[in-house]
Amino acid sequence: MRYLGVDYYPEQWGLDLLDEDLKNIVELGANLIRIGDFAWDRFEPKEGEYDFSFFDEVVKRAGEYGLKVMMCVPTATMPAWLYQKYPEIMNEDERGYRQPFGARRGYCCNSDIYIEKATALAQALAEHYKDNETIVAWQVDNEIGHEGSDLCYCENCHKKFIAWLRNRYRDIGELNDRWGTSFWTHTYDDFDQIPLPKPSFTAQNPSLRLEWARFRNESAVNYIKGLVDAVKKHDQKHPVTHDFEGGTINKCFSPFDISKYLDFVSYNNYPVWGGQKAPLSDSDLSFTLAYARGFRREKFWVTESIMGQQGHNDIGYAPKPDEAKKWALDSLDEGVESLIFFRYRGFIKGAEQFCFGILDADNEKRRKYYETKAFFEEAKEKEITLPKSDVCIVYDYDSKSSMQIQRQSDVFSYEGECMKLYRQLYNRKMSCDVIDSSADFSDYRLVILPYMIIMSDAFRERLKNYVSLGGKVLLTARTAWKDSDNNLVFGKRLPVDLNDLCGCLVEEHESLLEGVSSPCEMDGRPGEGYVFEELLKLTEGKQIIGWKDNPFGDYAAVVENSYGKGRCYYMGSSFDEDTLSRLFDHILKD
Repeated sequence: MRYLGVDYYPEQWGLDLLDEDLKNIVELGANLIRIGDFAWDRFEPKEGEYDFSFFDEVVKRAGEYGLKVMMCVPTATMPAWLYQKYPEIMNEDERGYRQPFGARRGYCCNSDIYIEKATALAQALAEHYKDNETIVAWQVDNEIGHEGSDLCYCENCHKKFIAWLRNRYRDIGELNDRWGTSFWTHTYDDFDQIPLPKPSFTAQNPSLRLEWARFRNESAVNYIKGLVDAVKKHDQKHPVTHDFEGGTINKCFSPFDISKYLDFVSYNNYPVWGGQKAPLSDSDLSFTLAYARGFRREKFWVTESIMGQQGHNDIGYAPKPDEAKKWALDSLDEGVESLIFFRYRGFIKGAEQFCFGILDADNEKRRKYYETKAFFEEAKEKEITLPKSDVCIVYDYDSKSSMQIQRQSDVFSYEGECMKLYRQLYNRKMSCDVIDSSADFSDYRLVILPYMIIMSDAFRERLKNYVSLGGKVLLTARTAWKDSDNNLVFGKRLPVDLNDLCGCLVEEHESLLEGVSSPCEMDGRPGEGYVFEELLKLTEGKQIIGWKDNPFGDYAAVVENSYGKGRCYYMGSSFDEDTLSRLFDHILKD
């Protein structure tokens, strides 16, 4: 069943407008409303005292108008009584500042008290609405990790992190050895001495920081999984989802890991946000949707699709006529089967006064209302299929985290470099999937591995087997530099244990900082390399792009190597768009 709807917040307006609103929502062509997203105080006005009467009325009347309901478990914001009684539940930043009451996402997802209260609410909601035929799906929490809430440095997190490390290492001696704590006299006598990687005069141990990123990922996964389990304890009939925000690729958790516990993926699609002068390009927007589609590699929902100008304090760019409609239609081509617009009507009070919806504060049907209606009419006739892709980009949480921990170049952006590679395929109207490193990639004709600086032996074996059987792989700079503890590898040439696959060795290397580039040449045409400069020494492969007039000497910048029935391409830099385009022409020529 395809659902087309609006995000609706009746608790902000009361029931007096309910019939008028539901009538207009039906007139739009919608068949669903998403409700309850931030309404914990309505459901539980006092601790342990639940009151479903308000939303019972909303759900009942929605059903009378023929609308279905996505019900949200509203744990992204908390009622005042919860904060007042248990202030220790709040998130604490790296400098010891504890979040105050009054914003959103203020909780620590490792707080046992908050987990207890949140799962109790989820169970109460599921038990109450489990047999309601108007409700078709659940959403738990909202945009996990958004606005910096993916990190917390409170004492509770510290204790749980130490317990987590105790379970991962045989003893403190093993940890010391693997982390290299003899450096700077950091040897630990006991696990309790291990600090959190807070800001300091110099950088903290990269092994500590990577384990911290892994712990944060597991914290987020366990929190969302706990809410999903709480709903399913009483309601196994309705599917459960979570809505991811657009910046998850940069967060300290893997949405691929969280999505394993969801029945379907939801994503909030904002091509532009407050303070931005222009929206994402079409190719970058396509990348974000392909990324979300990859979480479960199946059709997904957009639970917030922009219609009006957005922002909390700064706003900026407003979608032009039919632009928001185009973004919504484009998302359907990326595998979005159900779509909900944010929001039916903007609220005149509170922090999101400038998050404008289909209707503005004047409550009149104007351009945006009829643009939404036109979208619904077109969307109902559109067949939704998953794109068939011959190419994939592989996301690896450990490598992404390692590259964020030590960027090595002040212009490096993991997301930006992924988008740059994706753009080459988008410009050729070639579909590309974004998949997790744990996923099977054997059916793709080209696999792109952006900045997989940490590569396990098992993955390395899978990769070599894939290429030997006829696949193509494109490796970037910084591939296979480090071990699983985020350390460089002693006694091995770079890329570690891939020299036979790549047909080259990294002989010299340099980071290219802001404003710095290095000249290169392909087929006699000049180009520029950015971000990183790896000078490649040929062993078996052949040079495709070479460094030009380089002070280190004559070396390759891109090497092609035959391996079994397939081919490997290793690129030692992030090239200018024209040079990169010519490289992709070469790689994709057959």
